[in-house]
Amino acid sequence: MGILDGGVRDIKIRDCGEEMVVLDDKIFVIDPLYFQWGFSKVPEIKLRSGVMEKLIEAQKALNGMKFKIWDGFRTIETQGILYEDYRNRLKSLHPEWNDEEIKKAVEIFVSFPSHDKLKPAPHNTGGAVDLTIVDSNGMELNMGTPFDEFTERAYTNHFSDGEVFKNRMLLKETMESVGFVNYEEEWWHFSFGDQMWAHMTGESEAIYGSIEL
Repeated sequence: MGILDGGVRDIKIRDCGEEMVVLDDKIFVIDPLYFQWGFSKVPEIKLRSGVMEKLIEAQKALNGMKFKIWDGFRTIETQGILYEDYRNRLKSLHPEWNDEEIKKAVEIFVSFPSHDKLKPAPHNTGGAVDLTIVDSNGMELNMGTPFDEFTERAYTNHFSDGEVFKNRMLLKETMESVGFVNYEEEWWHFSFGDQMWAHMTGESEAIYGSIEL
């Protein structure tokens, strides 16, 4: 299942107009991997102001640990680069797959770079964030996979016990306690205010639409 499947695209959007803010590296650990990997042109990570406030609230419950944030708002251009990169990798790995099979596999982990303002990619709204937790020494908790490992091991509930399960549940429950929802195929991806959030919480409308469209 892709992040925008299951009726998510049908959710109406009434953008609240909330501003975008640059996340402060004095508050969070900022690690803009897509910039470092050459997929994005800017090192800053931005989110809607309300999303940032919820992250600050959630982090207070971590007892001295912090969130390490890898990605927030993503331009359509960057979304397209990520989409094509993963699509090309899958085509090389599975030359026997047809275009529809490739598309379906890609969109489990990377949303289509939509130019339809009624169906924006989640990160293009400023309401989606990719993150983990680091301890008081700045070391990442063991989550079982690195960021952007596109395998079933990245599914939030893939591990049913042990240290990895405990750490993933800490992240998930901490984020959910302030209103975020988790995309179950990626333990690191959480949303507030976008169409996925509205669909999963039963809200009739999303409050964040595309920043660009």
